[in-house]
Amino acid sequence: MGQESNHFYTEKMKANGEGARHNSSTTSRSRNITVIGYDHAGLEKQQVTMPNKNTFLAALIAMIGTINFGFVFEYSAPAIPQLMANHMGALRLDENSSSLFGALPLLGALIGSFFGGYLVDIYGRQSAIIFLSIPSSIGWVAIMYAQSVTSLYIGRILTGISVGIASIACSVYLSEIAPASKRGMFGAFLQVGVTAGATIGAAIGMLVSWNFLAVAGQIIATILAFSMMFMPETPRWLISNGYEELASDTLRWLRGPDANINYELEEIKLVKNTKNVGYSELFSPSIRKPFLISIALTIFQQATGINPVMFFCTYIFERAGFKDSDVVNLIAATSQLVSSIIGYFLAARFGRVVLLSCGSVVMSLSSFTFGLYFHLLDTASLNPSWLALVSVFTFFMAFNCVWGSIPYLVMSEVLPSRVRGKVGGICAGIGWTGGFLVSYGFLPIGEIISIQGVLWIFSGFNFLAAIFVYYFVPETKGKTLEEIEIFFDSNKSVSRATEV
Repeated sequence: MGQESNHFYTEKMKANGEGARHNSSTTSRSRNITVIGYDHAGLEKQQVTMPNKNTFLAALIAMIGTINFGFVFEYSAPAIPQLMANHMGALRLDENSSSLFGALPLLGALIGSFFGGYLVDIYGRQSAIIFLSIPSSIGWVAIMYAQSVTSLYIGRILTGISVGIASIACSVYLSEIAPASKRGMFGAFLQVGVTAGATIGAAIGMLVSWNFLAVAGQIIATILAFSMMFMPETPRWLISNGYEELASDTLRWLRGPDANINYELEEIKLVKNTKNVGYSELFSPSIRKPFLISIALTIFQQATGINPVMFFCTYIFERAGFKDSDVVNLIAATSQLVSSIIGYFLAARFGRVVLLSCGSVVMSLSSFTFGLYFHLLDTASLNPSWLALVSVFTFFMAFNCVWGSIPYLVMSEVLPSRVRGKVGGICAGIGWTGGFLVSYGFLPIGEIISIQGVLWIFSGFNFLAAIFVYYFVPETKGKTLEEIEIFFDSNKSVSRATEV
């Protein structure tokens, strides 16, 4: 396996260097492609129902990129209380600077998502995942050896850039290597990785100081860069750039020697379009609706309030009167990991619309009851700690089962292959902008209208998200990426019938 994988990587590097000189005939797209259950091009469709072990291996390696993602965001929870201590001197954070420290990765992610969209389209999904380890490594070094708050800020921005690249590159990579029938399961790998990274950060953060915790982040970035070098590029990127023979070899490696890859390969070729799409075409009929759906989902994902609640988890529990808040933070992170694993199986069983709608309702209710806890704490001198724990754990579980991964999964499904990186980067960038504003404003606004007031605002946004998803998001479960693209391109809607 190692020699085969290394062959793919070597050929991919040649492809990146020779792409400008390589001209191959572009297969014309057909609007008459038939849907599931029929044949075209004289080939019998054979859906791959069980991914090959190589597909799982590639997915697990790519998942390290999302482990880095989760570790970056979790880092602030154990680090902020340490950095706010009086003995920190020049590195001491006050309440305002700690808010900025927690939110800066979102600003970095905004930068990284635009940059990542470019990398994904031009240099490939695999290369983009390898590249994200560079800003991550530099950022962790800046934090490790920080002599001032400015160095801490720079490190947080750089690690955030790696998160922005991962949010695009990892989601696109996973969706493009997965069989259509298992794409939901593979999309759930995104959140499993994020929550695994958060759990690792919370566990190590209980044992070591803030600067040694950064060493763990550096190790994750190094492992990602090395291991991803031996994984193949996605067949869709290879075909779109004219490397059809290598794409066939890659698909064979991913699906296994006994799989019938002819239909899948020909279907990818039918929607091949190497034309460079300009920004003016974002509102063309075939792109406009997927673009707007993707933007809305990324905005609602941040408006759930997950990032400020996660960033300031330790602070919130200290505010709620829990003495050993680090332990509670670890329990919260572990519950997120467990719920994301549950989400992996739910994604295989239920449609996107059902999961997103139900998850939004549960998060709306848990945000409301979490706010109610703080209201009782402030006005009635009551401290029903059980209500705080149940609310926050329910909130985390609902998010990680559904909203952590499915918005990016849907985005990577509905956006056409030719713009998946560029437009995905724009959508993610808009979402990260909202996330930065929400996270940075969480504590200052909480001082003005109270923490419960902010949590009730999150509750309202979660309810609005449920309404939006139910009425405007099409069901994509079980459809191939090519079928989804052709449906949008011909102004048809993907079946709303939820596959349960």
